[in-house]
Amino acid sequence: MATIRKLPSGKWNAQIRIKGHPTQTKTFFTIEEAEKWSSDCEEKFKKSESTIKALSPVYLEEVLTKNGKPRGGYDSIRNRLVNLDRFFGSTPLEKMTSENVATYKIERLKQAANGTVRLELQLLSRFLRWAASEKGVACHDVVKPVRLPEAGKPRDKMQYQMILERVETCRSKLSGGLQGMSEAKAIIILAWETAMRRGEILALTPAMIDFRQRVIHLSEHQTKNAEARDVPLSSAALDLLKSLCEGKEEERYRHTKLFTLRPYSVSQAFRRACRESRIEGVCFHSLRHTCITRYAEKGLNTIQLQCISGHKDITMLA
Repeated sequence: MATIRKLPSGKWNAQIRIKGHPTQTKTFFTIEEAEKWSSDCEEKFKKSESTIKALSPVYLEEVLTKNGKPRGGYDSIRNRLVNLDRFFGSTPLEKMTSENVATYKIERLKQAANGTVRLELQLLSRFLRWAASEKGVACHDVVKPVRLPEAGKPRDKMQYQMILERVETCRSKLSGGLQGMSEAKAIIILAWETAMRRGEILALTPAMIDFRQRVIHLSEHQTKNAEARDVPLSSAALDLLKSLCEGKEEERYRHTKLFTLRPYSVSQAFRRACRESRIEGVCFHSLRHTCITRYAEKGLNTIQLQCISGHKDITMLA
């Protein structure tokens, strides 16, 4: 944990590297001073290493990072961990109680919606179980006895055509000019037709599309749950992708992304279109929900829906 070395000047430099913490370094005149400082720092780290703040970077790296790349949901979970840390602060995980969690729920519900608090508590439950099983922290799932807030009600079907028309007509209000406008509309159509997530659509390249089999091949690096899947294409989605790939048949274009918009720009364009259309209570992800519902109404069973949507948990799909 601590590294002590003698410098050319005759002084002693001590360095402490702990995963999830910035490197600590200091120079002393004697080795005894360096050893004492290192020992004090290590003891301080040991007292704080079982907190949410100390273990969050490790959790994000081990659970939500694959092959050096963040998985889907990384930013959302990181933000939830920040909210949890703000409340629990320096409280060690092993000293958390169900009473603490119940208090957090009450206070947090004053600031956020039921669904948000529910997701944060579910994350805390997973975090505690991970710390106990993977890091040897003497804690247990104190969230389990606490009743979670009710999940939000499913949204009604969207007035899709009105949104598309609004996206097309309010181009002057959207960033990116005409090109950005066309991209936003194409992304919305693909989300509606395929139930793909925003990040999955933005990662699309011509090489991922099989026009003969009418599917998009998503690799494990491009999905939220790190599992590869094939997305079936409707006629509308197929025609749109053919037009987007037109002129990009050469090998040098095969792995070039079809879209240049950033995730935030897509969401902003969609929100603005909804606001201009006086449509409330929806977000870009609602397109995915609505598409899955349409597939269900056409008679697809749960297993088929799960293959299309990529949901790992059948409860989440329901």
